Amino acid sequence: MPAAAADQSSDWTFSQRAAHRGILCYARQYQGGHWDASTVPASGAAIIACNHLSVLDPLLLIASNQRLISFLVAQEYYDLRWLRPWLDLSACIPVRRDGRDLRALLQARRQLQAGRVLGIFPEGGIAREGMEKGLAWLVRESAAPVVPARVLGVHQYSSDWQTWLRRQHPVLRYGVPLHFHPDADAGEILGATRSAITTLA
Repeated sequence: MPAAAADQSSDWTFSQRAAHRGILCYARQYQGGHWDASTVPASGAAIIACNHLSVLDPLLLIASNQRLISFLVAQEYYDLRWLRPWLDLSACIPVRRDGRDLRALLQARRQLQAGRVLGIFPEGGIAREGMEKGLAWLVRESAAPVVPARVLGVHQYSSDWQTWLRRQHPVLRYGVPLHFHPDADAGEILGATRSAITTLA
């Protein structure tokens, strides 16, 4: 993972700008996607917590933001030779699906401590229970606000390529950032986050 990856779009490399432009065109022109104005803070640490319907979800989040989003990504995706360079452009963090990847959580905490944006899909995809616990731990460790987001109108087909190629007209909603007290317990953090995501429509 590139340790010094730029946070703000004004500081992105040529490759990062080109990748973002390509994703934006794909999400808006090819997929016909629509999204709210992002509620991710203009600076400082933040955690985007989004529902997870398909492999389109992270692309919509990237397209709708002008800050670099480091996603927690399943290890098997990170191991794909053709995909890994693209994931590295966003300083993504590989995570084992067993939900017990302490190394990944520590790496995510370092990203937040550096004032970066972290993208998490706590409702599914990567070891649901483990990721939910990881979200609560990261919130308490970093004091970062949680930005709820919800993707609507997409379907994961039998293959990722089929999902990428089908035109689905996705919609992405953002909610008001959630701020938690440092002593908030996991149940409070997860309950409020889940509620905020599910109420977006």
